[in-house]
Amino acid sequence: MIKEIRATSALTRSRIPVASYTINPFVGCTVGCKYCFARFIGAFKYTGGLWGRDVGVKRNIVELLRREVNSLGKATVFLSSTCDPYQHIEEKYKLTRELLVTLISHRIPIFAMSKSALIRRDVDLFKLAGEEARVLISITTDREDVRKLLEPGSSTFEERLETIDFLRKNCVDAGAFVGPVLPMNAERVSEELARRVGTVHLDALNYISQVRQLYLKMGWERWLYREKFQEVQAVFERRLTVE
Repeated sequence: MIKEIRATSALTRSRIPVASYTINPFVGCTVGCKYCFARFIGAFKYTGGLWGRDVGVKRNIVELLRREVNSLGKATVFLSSTCDPYQHIEEKYKLTRELLVTLISHRIPIFAMSKSALIRRDVDLFKLAGEEARVLISITTDREDVRKLLEPGSSTFEERLETIDFLRKNCVDAGAFVGPVLPMNAERVSEELARRVGTVHLDALNYISQVRQLYLKMGWERWLYREKFQEVQAVFERRLTVE
């Protein structure tokens, strides 16, 4: 169920190294990643909703940001920490787009990350922001069976690669965040990314308890262990700079 709600603030102090503040235009996420920490950490856990289906839309968040933006200085803002800012309902509500307009008009540095090809819609705004905008496309796997089970509302591997190509072709500073590392063909993923970027951010699967039973059921149990992540990391390091 999609429900319109009212927020009390737009900006939240961030512990993420790349940004001082974060903005989450939605409570919940239709991408529905089974491993996401936001299922049980943060505002969504108090809603009683079903992760991946029920989302609260902060209809007043753009108005709130317009009031708060002057206090930012040149602090970087991250979109977003507990939801994908380009999840499906963004196509209707356009909150992320309006937030970008406000941030860019005040020359606020922006860091955006998404699993969705919908981010291409806002290429004009990212171009306008120039060096003050950084975009990372989250790449987790090249396997459709894994994607459909663990992040059913996400764009495909091919669509994400095409999104990086599209953004970079349009002079947007776009890169890849490989995380969490899900069951994948690491040789293929690293080769495809090496054709597009020189550096990737790599992250292991956290909160394993969220997906342990699914992994065991699907025969993916070796991907639960640190050793497998280290194997993937070694493959990537042969072709890319890994951060």
